[in-house]
Parts: sequence; C-alpha cells; structure tokens
Amino acid sequence: MGCKQLTPGMVSLAKSLKDEPFHLIASYCQRGSKEGALAALTAQGWSKDIKNTSVMYQTRFPKAPVKYVPYYLIFDHTGKLRYNHMGGPYHGGDGDTYQKLVKELLKKVPKSKV
Repeated sequence: MGCKQLTPGMVSLAKSLKDEPFHLIASYCQRGSKEGALAALTAQGWSKDIKNTSVMYQTRFPKAPVKYVPYYLIFDHTGKLRYNHMGGPYHGGDGDTYQKLVKELLKKVPKSKV
C-alpha cells in the first residue's frame, strides 16, 4: 500500500468481492506507524468487518522488483504470481488496472462442487 492513491480502489474492490474467492493483503511498506496505515484504510471505508482483507507491515515477495509504491502482486487460485506492476499515476504506474486483472482471474477459478 504505502500511498493513499491506491487505497480507495483496494477497499472498494475487497468490498465488492466479499463473496468471491478473493483475499486482499495490504502491505504498508513506507516509514510510518501501523496506526497511520490503518487510519488511511479506515478513512476509505475499511474496517475489521471486511473479512477478505489483511493488513501487514513490510510484506515482501522475492520474485517482484518492488521499487516504488503503490505496487501490486496478483496471485491466482493456485498461489502462482500472475501479475505484478506499479499501480497509481506515477513512476510508470498503470492506475487501477489491477482491478480488471483480478476480475479476469476470478473468472478462471474452478467452480466449487459443493
């Protein structure tokens, strides 16, 4: 997470996919406090009641060249990293493209036989 530009989209995406096989992990990777990161999310409508969201500090993934934030990593239903890129409007970011990519991957999740 880190930058507030991506936060509104992340919260709305998590809320809209609450009944889907989707989990958002927001990682606060810049200097600052846990309270500051949670306050930024809360200001955008996040709460502990949104069960498909986790908030962590300094989440890292060795196969992704994260240099700037906001940055997204999208894994498929098998745990394979499918997409990673800068989000937001600067440093070559692609804005809210991650939302479209998540929705495309959700279409490929096998239907439950239950």
